[in-house]
Parts: sequence; structure tokens; C-alpha cells
Amino acid sequence: MKKLCLILALIMLFVTACGQSAVEQQPQPQVEEEPETEVQPEAGMKAGTYTAVCHGFYGDFDISVTVSESEIVDIQLGDYKETEAVGGKALKIMTERMIEENTAEVDLVSGATVTSMVFRSAVKDCLTQANAPQSMLTAPPLPQVSEKTVDTDVLVIGGGAAGFASAISAAENGAKVTLIEKQDIVGGSTIVSAGIVYGALSEDDVPKMVDYYMERAEQKADRDLLEFYARNSIDTIAFLEGLGVKWMMNVPAGTAPEPRAHFSMHDDGTFMIGSALINPMEARARELGVEVLTGVKGTELIVEDGEVIGAKAESKTANYTFNAKAVVLATGGFDASEELKEKYSPVAVGDFPLSNKGNVGEGLIMGIEAGAATEFKGGAIGFQIVDGSLPNSGYNASAMNATAFVKKDGTFVALGNDYPINYTNLKASGEKEFYGLYDAAGKDNAEPALEKGFGFKADTVEELAELSGMDVEKLQDAFDKTEALATAPYYAVVVKPATIGSMGGLKINTRAEVLAEANNEPITGLYAAGEVANPGFYYQEYPASGSSISLSITYGREAGKNAAELAKIR
Repeated sequence: MKKLCLILALIMLFVTACGQSAVEQQPQPQVEEEPETEVQPEAGMKAGTYTAVCHGFYGDFDISVTVSESEIVDIQLGDYKETEAVGGKALKIMTERMIEENTAEVDLVSGATVTSMVFRSAVKDCLTQANAPQSMLTAPPLPQVSEKTVDTDVLVIGGGAAGFASAISAAENGAKVTLIEKQDIVGGSTIVSAGIVYGALSEDDVPKMVDYYMERAEQKADRDLLEFYARNSIDTIAFLEGLGVKWMMNVPAGTAPEPRAHFSMHDDGTFMIGSALINPMEARARELGVEVLTGVKGTELIVEDGEVIGAKAESKTANYTFNAKAVVLATGGFDASEELKEKYSPVAVGDFPLSNKGNVGEGLIMGIEAGAATEFKGGAIGFQIVDGSLPNSGYNASAMNATAFVKKDGTFVALGNDYPINYTNLKASGEKEFYGLYDAAGKDNAEPALEKGFGFKADTVEELAELSGMDVEKLQDAFDKTEALATAPYYAVVVKPATIGSMGGLKINTRAEVLAEANNEPITGLYAAGEVANPGFYYQEYPASGSSISLSITYGREAGKNAAELAKIR
């Protein structure tokens, strides 16, 4: 089990910050904008190819910009280390925008602003070398905002796993579907996840899976919702396989022995991340004719006589009115909103969010304003990190796999366990920062954090206490509580609670219909899936890696199917 927890923790840690979404909330690399150069526009540029170094989030890379006397002709990128699913996609979007608009001063790609900023700075460097006019180096006037009306059968708000699952299902059931995503890059929290999907192994395994979730929820989950989820999770796995998703392995996750956690992989057999799920779902949605609008944020549901008939939305260039026969909310959670955490999940206040930075709860608020029922039990999808300032969450594996956790004074807190249980134990202590303890066997986990100055190494417990400022007697007591801390050198690594998602939100039934606060009956025309509607599945602790993605796709598909059926008769 310890080996299993190690595998899960390493994968989760690596991919949680693979995209810029979580990373962008950290202190950012300093971006030096090129000084403005007084150049007469009529002088024209010096045609040619110019180079610069782009200081990417995961390392430097070269770019080259080819210009004529008046236009950007081409932009080439060297070998970059940005994650392909987020940073790499942002580079391509920025390149296309710059060439099309003939300026470096284009909008940053939301969801990958760090990569966008440093890339824009490097392109400006090249254009300055080419004697570019100021119009190519400074922001253009803001565009005039237009009013747009879009008629559709099913409107899906949110472009993550739940959103695309809904859109695909609705389209496959004959509906005209529009999907809007507020960020420029689709994928939500799934695209910055490990791409793990939890699912029952067989029909016989369904009751066991339900019982496991109920046990982890201390019997405070909705058994009907869980039974539907567990039974249909088998089809969710098959659905993804039908889109070409391949699994590297199935392993146990959480505290259950059954190998229900499916790890997605590349064709070459290496670990994949959430893009292994999002990319084929997006491709299938577009193949089915789903209209995908990015950079468009839903702001308000349109309600008439208690029924939802559409939604308002906005982008940088337009205000939208979507007239829809059914709306699916798939907007994610709220763990990136301190305001909503204070109100609905106080345990997570101040914890660093590793989910998509767009997890700020707009869909939740939209549902509440439309009269939806909600439920919050105070839990969070907890995690551990070394420090939010680290640019690569691979370092945070040092926080996940500790043999034991102690307070900063050395007082024993708990032995290492599954990461949601670790989170519960750490939060119960009332502290905000801890040390994770390792002996020689944990060298590979501990030393990356030490290299960044977030830990200590010593040959004796006494020396470790002295270096870290812990009380030697308290620290020795912690070492005495486990035989696994037996071989020097010893390590103490900084550990802080973090989150990878939120718990609580809109109440739904097994048809993914949102229930009304007034009477607990379905609100006609409104469906929800994913983190925005997860209160029925959890209590305080996250049960297993892959649960959130699996729930999102399972209920997303149900939401889309039922929304399409409603659209046929409405």
C-alpha cells in the first residue's frame, strides 16, 4: 500500500501543476518588457529574421521572428519545456494572433498567462531589433463591445471533462450544442490533473464501490447518486476507450484494495496527463458539430416562470444572449476563491489551490441566483505541497510521501497515509505549516525540496532538531512512533496543506437535473455535472484519485443526454 500511495502521489504531484493554471497563482518569474523605442512608423522595419531568448516557466528556449518591411511573416519556436497541453497550446495561440493581427501586443492566453507574458516579451525583443513601429509594440485601442444573440438547443457552460462529456452526449442525441469556456484554453482542472479515472471493475464490483464511497463519507453521502455513478462508471471507461484513450495500468487508490484507478497514457506507454482525456473529447465534440466558444464567460442564467431558458455571457468583444432549450452547468468548483471558501469551506481558507485557476465558483453563484438548492458539508479535496512558490510541482512530491508529519516544534501529528487523510490530519492539528520526516529510504522524495531550501538533512535526530529549530525530545518521540524512520541520514521537509478541488455545490438527482431550493424538485431546463454539483458524493475526505474526473464524465454524459431529450419537446 505504501508503494501504491507513492506512485499515486508522484503522478498527482507532477501533473497538478503541469499546466499554468495552478502555477500562475504562485509568485511569477519577472518579465522584463522591452523599453519603448521611438521609431517613426513610416520608416518601416528592416526585413529579416531576428532571434531572442524566451524565459519560459520551465526553462529558456529560443524564438525567431521573420518580418518584411511592414508585417510579421513568421514566428518559429525552439525546443520549449512548457507543457504541451497548456503552455504549448498558449504559444501556438499567441503565435497565430501575432501574425494575424501584425503586432506583439495581443491578448494573453487566459489559463496560461505566465507563458503568454514571457513569449510576448521575447517577440517584442525581436521586433525592436527590426526597428518595428510603436503600433506593433503597444496595446491597440480596446475593441467596441457588440451584442450577440445565439439560438441553440443545449448550452453547456464550462469546457472541462464534465462540459465536453455533456456536449458529446447531447450532440449524439440529436441536439444542436454550444459550449462556452471562459478561458482561452479548454480543459478545466482535468487538463492539469493526472488523467486518472476511477471506475468499477465489473457489475459485481459496483456494490463494493458504493460501500467504499459511503464508508469514506461516513455514511453522509447520497447512496442513490453513488449507485448510479458506480454502475455507469463502467460505461465511462468504455466511452473513453472508444475515443482512443489507453490505460497504462489499473491500481488501487484511496484505501480500497480494488484496482479501480485507471491511469491514462501516451501511445509510447509513458504516463499521460489530463490532456489524454480532454483532447479526444474535444475532438469528438467538434466532429459532432458542437460549437466551442473560448474566452466566453457565463454570467447569468435566464429564468422565466421558474424555468431556465438560456444564459447571459460575455467576452472581451461581445455580450452574449444564449437562447437555449436546456443549459448544463459544468463550471468546476471554487477552491481558487478565498471568498467562497470562507463561506462554504472554511477548512480550506488560505490553502494553496492546485486546481485550474478558474475554479472560482461562477457556475455555483449562477445556480444559486436561479433558485438552485445547495449543500455544503465543510470538506475539501485536500492535498499537500512544499510551497506555492516552487515553479515545478515535482518538488511537491517531497510533501506527499512523508513517513510521518510533525508540527514545526517537532510535535508528532500523524504517520503518512493517503493524501486526503494526510490533509485531514494536518488540518486537525490547527497549524498551517509542518515538517514531513524521512530517513535514508526517502532520499529521492526529500532531496528535491532540500535543493530549493525547503528542508533539512542530518545524520542524527539531535542534529536535525538543531538545524530545523524543533524540540529534540518532541522530535525523538515522533521518530519513536514508527520503525520506518530508522536509517540515517534523516530529513525534515516543509509541508503545507493545499487543495486540488472543492466539495459542495448544487444539488442534483440521478438525471443530473438541478434541484430547486424551494421544493427540492428539478428546475426545468437546468442540469449540472462535475465539481459544481458534487455534494452528494463526499463528506470531508476525497475517497480516491480519479473520482472527480470519473464523476464529471459519468454525470456529464447523463446531463447531456437528458438535456437533448428535453430540447426535443420544449
